[in-house]
Amino acid sequence: MEELIIENIHETYNYKLLKEVYFDILVPCFPDPEDHMTWKEMKNMAKNSFENPEQNEHILISISKQTMPDGSIKPVSFFVGVYYEKSSTGLISYMGMRAGCKGLSASNIQKKVLMEMEKEALKYKQELRAVLSLVDLPEHVNPKYVTLPPTQRIMIMEKNGASYIPIDFYYPIFKNTFLSFFKPKIKYKKDAALLGYKLYGKLPTELPEALKDFLDDFYRFYGIDPRKNAVVKQMKHEIDFIPHGINIKLSKRYRLKEKEKKKKRVY
Repeated sequence: MEELIIENIHETYNYKLLKEVYFDILVPCFPDPEDHMTWKEMKNMAKNSFENPEQNEHILISISKQTMPDGSIKPVSFFVGVYYEKSSTGLISYMGMRAGCKGLSASNIQKKVLMEMEKEALKYKQELRAVLSLVDLPEHVNPKYVTLPPTQRIMIMEKNGASYIPIDFYYPIFKNTFLSFFKPKIKYKKDAALLGYKLYGKLPTELPEALKDFLDDFYRFYGIDPRKNAVVKQMKHEIDFIPHGINIKLSKRYRLKEKEKKKKRVY
């Protein structure tokens, strides 16, 4: 395999490369329109973060490129993440690779994600406290858009150190109405699970305060005051009751459900 060439869009803002990755890799990996931001949202987010490094949310976009047999250089994998400076936590938003690429793996990409998150924390003389990711719950995945079996996606993440944070995770979406300009209407969705990665030998369930601080930053990003939000308060309350250091593999639950379905088909 040819050596990978890494380019960080959060350091270069290579518009042309970002656009190629968006349409050639991100959209094919996440074909459901509800699962990815629009191109306009993506480029504006990347540009805003690049031009305003003082903001709390640091958008990290790293692209791996490879020399093709014809001598051209093509992007082959990417990740998009957010480093929240106030809480010293990170969120992995997207990861993907070009179809048919050999020698690449999700493990390679996830290791790169954690390295970039740690590097970003060091810039501000901080220690990375937690890295989280959201994954669609299999029962909510639209089969029309499946590119990878949802349980398999969870298993890949678990193989690379992720474990389930056992709370009902809600994230906000804004519903457009005639009065949205004056008072945005917020709805909450609960179709994703929150996973956390093992860091410095510690499981995410050993760091409840880091998880709570992440929730604060996550909601602030949407312009919501977490101190006054009942949904955030409920999630924090659930975190308080998570057994310390518990390591839950979410895929196990779904593998058992799939086995039960197969048995019923047999009978």
